[in-house]
Amino acid sequence: MYQALYRKWRSRTFSEMVGQDAVIRTLRRQVATGRIAHAYLFCGSRGTGKTSSAKIMARAINCEHPINGDPCLECPSCKALEGDASLDVFEMDAASNSRVEEMRDLLEKVEYPPQFSKYKVYIIDEVHMLSNSAFNALLKTLEEPPSYMVFILATTEPQKIPATILSRCQRFDFGRLTEEQMISRIVGAMPELKDAEPGALSLIARAADGSMRDAWSLLDMCIGSGEQLTEKTVREALGTADSDFLFEFASVIASGDGTGALNMIDTLMRAGRDVQVFLRDFAAHVRQVAAFRLGAQPALEMTGASAERYRAQGEEISLPRLLRMLELAMQAEADTRFTSSPRGVLELFALRACRVTDGNDTEALIAQVEDLSHQIELLKKNGVVVAQSAPTAAPVKPAPAVKKAPAVPSAETEAPGGRKPSEVWNAALKRLGKEAVAAYAIINQGHFGGYRDGRYTLVFEASNGISRDFVNAPERKALIEKILTEEGGAPAQFEAQLEGVANQLQLDKQKKDEDLLIDVLGRDKVQIDND
Repeated sequence: MYQALYRKWRSRTFSEMVGQDAVIRTLRRQVATGRIAHAYLFCGSRGTGKTSSAKIMARAINCEHPINGDPCLECPSCKALEGDASLDVFEMDAASNSRVEEMRDLLEKVEYPPQFSKYKVYIIDEVHMLSNSAFNALLKTLEEPPSYMVFILATTEPQKIPATILSRCQRFDFGRLTEEQMISRIVGAMPELKDAEPGALSLIARAADGSMRDAWSLLDMCIGSGEQLTEKTVREALGTADSDFLFEFASVIASGDGTGALNMIDTLMRAGRDVQVFLRDFAAHVRQVAAFRLGAQPALEMTGASAERYRAQGEEISLPRLLRMLELAMQAEADTRFTSSPRGVLELFALRACRVTDGNDTEALIAQVEDLSHQIELLKKNGVVVAQSAPTAAPVKPAPAVKKAPAVPSAETEAPGGRKPSEVWNAALKRLGKEAVAAYAIINQGHFGGYRDGRYTLVFEASNGISRDFVNAPERKALIEKILTEEGGAPAQFEAQLEGVANQLQLDKQKKDEDLLIDVLGRDKVQIDND
């Protein structure tokens, strides 16, 4: 009868295990010195070796001739335990035996000493599934067990275990395995796979997400077809997109080509790919690109050609854009678990990622501005002369250099330095175009609102509060006031306002002036022109 690979290649000794070096080193030392604790708690995500370690530990402490803390696998005790023929080691699944009655039945047998072994071992898997009453029943025995009794508890959710139980156990945390460790274990167990394409095993290890059991199961599925293990066959079995598709999809998203993105999604769906798997792969791809852009260590080992390709795409796409794409991809991946239309979620993700800005999202607007700055820097780096105006690649509404709001006329024709306010404003804009491209692009969405009492005003449409807040940020406001002061030759203040607010301020000022004239000259001496 065929046996699944994860069962066939389950580790039989500590030496065969991969990863968990600190845990294995401690357990082997305890076996070698005979300092065996009465209760252990093995914590970690699925497939990291918790149950395997528990079984190895049960064999090792009962082995007649242990070798450096490992069971010899040759003595009668090891053979009996390996063949599940011993009554001294009992394994229970708490998920299906969670009631207090079942726990009491188990604990009643504790008072009987082992028949053929040195220690009697209870392995309780998924122990967090026990009921509160079952935990209470276990507590007293766990606190003062017989000298021959050893409890090994395994769980994926240690936070659900009562503190009274945790405090009576030696806790060992099992971490996720790296891709290199999983590939090493697979090739070590199955030497015939040494000739497989490196990319094929890397795909399997990456899809396993740190779980050795998942890696064996995926490998079992991939080699079940009888074809040679190649990157193409693995991708077809797993339903993932190839790297060329991921690179092209990222470029299409970064360029804002919504039509191209939807066409690529249609191709993906026609090929029968899984939406959630693709979103997970795309998020991993973007993380890799961001790592190369930041100069950080990439999560995956790769050849020089692949690394150069990631690095090149990292230079083409700004970091804010990458982070935005990653955030939306991870959110869309989570959304696919609760929808009846995964394709709709994927298409919505693509369109939102292409658009960059999303409603009144301030972070998205900042990401757009920084992305524009990055594109300008790329053009300059390639020798392209960039005019000092609003970047044409951005969906930013251009405006004339000087445009006064009809309802907010300038109250003074000259600034204190002797120049017209409009001349000072234009000169300041030119400097901003060189020194602060991001602020310059946003300022060009509004219009010059005039000059009064040493204050220059910029007016945005009433619905554009995001741009007003962006420009009024303390560091940007201070920079603009500094430039206006230097260009005007006198201390200057600056404020960005919304159009309705600016009009109201002007009307309030006019009303105060009228009231002052009436008080000084008298109502019969003042004529108000409401036109």
